Amino acid sequence: MKIVTMTAEHLGEVKALLDVCFGESAWSMDSLRSQMEKADSHCTVAIEQDSVIGFLAFEQVLDEGSIIEVAVAPDCRRKGIAKALITQAIQSADEPAAVFLEVRESNAPAVSLYESLGFEQIGERKDYYDRPKENAIIMRKNYENTCNRKQL
Repeated sequence: MKIVTMTAEHLGEVKALLDVCFGESAWSMDSLRSQMEKADSHCTVAIEQDSVIGFLAFEQVLDEGSIIEVAVAPDCRRKGIAKALITQAIQSADEPAAVFLEVRESNAPAVSLYESLGFEQIGERKDYYDRPKENAIIMRKNYENTCNRKQL
């Protein structure tokens, strides 16, 4: 597996991956393209045998990073792909003091992954998600210095 910066060539495969992972809640092609083109966004894909098996969108504004979206093909889960995408994104970021994310409260595997990476639950957003309506857990990982960030 390799992790590379997402390009326009990946759009179709990433959109298909998001549709499989998130169904009706998946980003539209326009939203995906817009996210990829934003100046403060960094989108990466995990590639295996010339196919997209994972996607991550990360944004950074000043010293705060945000994991906007993570998706891994269902038959490729629990193989460290999401962890690799998150780790690569944070290590490539411009020295964030903190990284934030939101996750469905029912997504226990994702919450467990994020906690294993040092993220802590700091709050919730009521009815944040649609289809189905569900709360989001807000998580944060603080970085004291670059050394801690590089040890993710």
